[in-house]
Amino acid sequence: MIKAAKTGTQVYPMNKIPKKLKRLLAEQADRAWEAEMRSALAALAERFDQWRAGALSCDELDQAVHAYHNGIARDIWKRYAGNDPVLPVARAVALGILGRESVPPEVLAQIAGLVDLFSRGADDDDEEGDA
Repeated sequence: MIKAAKTGTQVYPMNKIPKKLKRLLAEQADRAWEAEMRSALAALAERFDQWRAGALSCDELDQAVHAYHNGIARDIWKRYAGNDPVLPVARAVALGILGRESVPPEVLAQIAGLVDLFSRGADDDDEEGDA
């Protein structure tokens, strides 16, 4: 067990995470999944609104539902379906899906290094997109 430098909170090796911390991580993963699904479903709901307004055909709506199911919904499911919530929670914090202020400090301490790694990766992706 290691103490996190800034907080004094204990950081555990991945295979030694206590049950309470595992439960907290799982709860945060559930919150992140919910937030990502809410965003993805909102985009799909817009397509339904367009269909209701007559701006989209039944075939176009069907294609949108199919693309949603085989695309973003599947990606989100794969991200959160595993047994280990550490990576998806760290990614969610790094990308702002979960606000740092809403995540328990012991969870933040456990995932701090991964959050930094994901944050640097997000910065690299932004720079590549700007070029």
